[in-house]
Amino acid sequence: TAWPGTATEAVPVVRLIVGDHVVVAAGEVIPADGRLVDGRSEVDESLLTGESKPQARGVGDRVVGGSLNMVSPVVLEVEQVGDATRLAAIRRLIGRASASRPDVVQFADRIALHFVSALIVLACATAAVWLWIEPARALWIFVSVLVVSCPCALSLATPAALTVATGVLSKSGLLVTRAHAIETLARVTHVVFDKTGTLTTGDMHVQALVPLGTLSAADAHALAAALEQHSTHPIARALRQAAGDVPLPEVSALEAVTGQGVQALHQGRTLRLGRADFVCAASGCALPDVPDGTATPVWLGDDEGLIVRFDLIDTVRSGAPELLARLRDRGIAVTLLSGDAPAPVAALANELGIADAHARMSPEGKRAFIEALQANGAVVAMLGDGVNDAPVLAQAQVSVAMGSGTELARAQGDMVLLSAGFAALTRGFDTAQATLTVVRQNLRWAFAYNMLAIPPAMFGWITPWMAGVGMSLSSLAVVLNALRLQRRDAK
Repeated sequence: TAWPGTATEAVPVVRLIVGDHVVVAAGEVIPADGRLVDGRSEVDESLLTGESKPQARGVGDRVVGGSLNMVSPVVLEVEQVGDATRLAAIRRLIGRASASRPDVVQFADRIALHFVSALIVLACATAAVWLWIEPARALWIFVSVLVVSCPCALSLATPAALTVATGVLSKSGLLVTRAHAIETLARVTHVVFDKTGTLTTGDMHVQALVPLGTLSAADAHALAAALEQHSTHPIARALRQAAGDVPLPEVSALEAVTGQGVQALHQGRTLRLGRADFVCAASGCALPDVPDGTATPVWLGDDEGLIVRFDLIDTVRSGAPELLARLRDRGIAVTLLSGDAPAPVAALANELGIADAHARMSPEGKRAFIEALQANGAVVAMLGDGVNDAPVLAQAQVSVAMGSGTELARAQGDMVLLSAGFAALTRGFDTAQATLTVVRQNLRWAFAYNMLAIPPAMFGWITPWMAGVGMSLSSLAVVLNALRLQRRDAK
């Protein structure tokens, strides 16, 4: 497809490299992860996120390889190719999930193994008795006992339900990356949320700049952008966006301190950007007062004191009130842990009705908080998106990483929320609970069938062909019961 004023060349996708500009026509699949540099269109990302409505994308917006360009041609700058793309990462996560086996499946398999051993002994004993009573009937009664039993129903009872549930959740935008996740999600007693990028969208912007010294606003924006030039955190993106296209000043010895901020050297002085206590530690200045409100303050200072305060605002992620209401209805406790300042954390908690909210939490503090909950018997689910959330995600019994978050967070997550809102996660809690219900029903049916079918076969009341039909119907009943999860999701 040609693009006005430029020369184009058709190349195989495997030849694309980072930095290439690719014209994607309307109706074509986007070949790689990247950012739009020209044109505006709508993109169907339902294959990856479960969002059925096409999403508007314009210059500067990121798009994901594998999604479909719906409306008009656009020019894409390639940022990730091959195994580095988001689609490839999802494929690896799915492979990890299929390679592991949840506890409930292993339990069912152990039961089936013991059942088969006992069945063989029972069938042989039955044949021996019938050889003594009526030798002519001994063989077909022996066969009937073996055939009418259904260990396969026991083995299918759990994996059939989990497989259907995994497909249902993936379709809705919640990717299961570890096999135990569904089982554990159904038993959760406590859900812990991160704030920025999790309960909120992470699409932050600078609401105000409050000077605390003689530095001009333009220079303050430029310094902040220089310090955050390599970060993918939502605050970093907002500060870079506020600076615009101005040339960035030179900084050296750039160092990020997880959960605190960043520091660097500029013209012989140490600059720090981040939390007030982190910034003030460089100069020993007193901690400033923070005005009440929903804005998140980010401080810039040097080894002489504070220079400027940036006030950033964010929006609540869609579906958050509905998810929290559903959790409360189930009796599940909710906690908000954030490294943000107390004022914006309290404002968000008040808006969403979260009674247990903690600000100024370091990654180590978050992990210690979850360990304390677990020590009291809680089954904890953790939702997070950033590098600083990775240790906490690993600590929780089941963790949900935001698809828009960092690669490290997604690697630690037992589930990845690919959709932009919380609707898929709300459905996930319901589906997990329904899945355990179906598993219990399947196991009860499998045990009941075997207990009712084997004794008549031992007495010679069931012929081999009747046994074969009964065994097949038992396995079919288990699978059909598991498929009810699909019909439930479609309602």
